[in-house]
Amino acid sequence: MSKKIFISYKYADSSVAPLEIATDKDEDTQGRHYVSCLEEELKDLGHIYKGEKDDEPLDHLKDETIASKLRDKIFDSSITIVLISKGMKNLGEKESNQWIPWEISYSLKEMTKNDRTSKTNSMIAIALPDENDSYSYIVNHYDCVTVWKTNELFQILNINMFNRKNENTKTCNDCDGVHHIGKDHSYIFPIKWNDFIGNKEHYINHAISLNDDIDHFEITKKL
Repeated sequence: MSKKIFISYKYADSSVAPLEIATDKDEDTQGRHYVSCLEEELKDLGHIYKGEKDDEPLDHLKDETIASKLRDKIFDSSITIVLISKGMKNLGEKESNQWIPWEISYSLKEMTKNDRTSKTNSMIAIALPDENDSYSYIVNHYDCVTVWKTNELFQILNINMFNRKNENTKTCNDCDGVHHIGKDHSYIFPIKWNDFIGNKEHYINHAISLNDDIDHFEITKKL
């Protein structure tokens, strides 16, 4: 079934691995190229991209005009994909003044407009490979556990990951640590780009199933 999908991302972040969509044009790969690639992938599955088009940038508009346009796009979507990239945060700038946290916050809220109320969006956080084609800036794999460095992310991402009310955990026989088990540990579900692209519809449906069980998660919607 067709879904309307909004994508939150850092447009000009160049700390990402090269994509042919950029290199074929002799361009440096940026976050926007991953969105263009993802837009085509989603379209092939019959889904509708509700974000900013590459040929209609919003950066020349006033902030309130941009916010109004983004609110309309997010309101008319049911899934939000957040692209995690190494340079996604503007260091030294308050998170509440940056677009990605604002878009995440709005996606998590139930909003009413013209007598219509939108539900909290299903959410996926896709980590992009960095310029060295590595994910180690945000996730590390060990023999007994995979560790996501959520404290490196925007706070609203951090607190909405690994936020299941009744955690499914086990004590590891190898390291004696307590690990999350299963794939229902995070409302904003984290996944690497390569894994997502290899099984897109599965992860979209997984995010929808987490939304169906939203009462099982501690959701923080405010910045």
